[in-house]
Amino acid sequence: MLPPRSVLITGASRGLGLEFVKQFLQVPTPPEFLFATCRNPDNAKELQEVAKSSSSITIMKLDVSEMNTIEEAKKLVESKVGAGGLNLLINNAGINKKVTLETVTPDMMLDTFNINVNGPLFTTKAFLPLLLQAARSSTPSNPSSAIVNMSSIMSSIARTVTSDAVEYRVSKSALNMLTKILHNELKDKGIHVGCLHPGWVQTDMGTAKAPVTVSQSVCGCIQVMSNMNAENACVLTDYTGNPLPW
Repeated sequence: MLPPRSVLITGASRGLGLEFVKQFLQVPTPPEFLFATCRNPDNAKELQEVAKSSSSITIMKLDVSEMNTIEEAKKLVESKVGAGGLNLLINNAGINKKVTLETVTPDMMLDTFNINVNGPLFTTKAFLPLLLQAARSSTPSNPSSAIVNMSSIMSSIARTVTSDAVEYRVSKSALNMLTKILHNELKDKGIHVGCLHPGWVQTDMGTAKAPVTVSQSVCGCIQVMSNMNAENACVLTDYTGNPLPW
């Protein structure tokens, strides 16, 4: 897609989200507006330090499980981007309780679905008017408006051979379905929708045992996003650009 004028990232206080903020500042044409959102901005010390290096960064409170914070964030973004709208929404915030069939509870399932599925759904719904504004200059081969849902290889039914992380696997499979639904709804309106597997990454969720660094993962993800078009949208893709089975 075209170099985005505006980008919004959920879950930007650490891990992949924080690295997205750092690396978007380093692309040849950095965004004019880079909205880094998280649940507790006051506690996001590293994000605050990064923001000191660029006036393009706006740190905002956005808890994907709380509609009022989503709506407040939308108002602030709208006031800054104006008629140009929002070019890129990265639904990155997510949780993994890593529970088994024996330990999972109804509350665990509901909490995980609320963040991993409802979060991207209602964040997208709130920011859709701004994404549509940006989409007015889109072309099929070079979109100017896109939604990227951060999924996982653990969402793949074809690749699932274990029974661990019950709530996470099921929620990410549901996120893939949401990606397909959004694609069907928005493909003729100039908005491309994709979902990415960032790899097994060295984050709090992935642990230090993971083989992929945060920097490697995000660098690859941004490259995949830059190549997004009508032909490769709505494909579960890993951070190297390889398609994965649903």
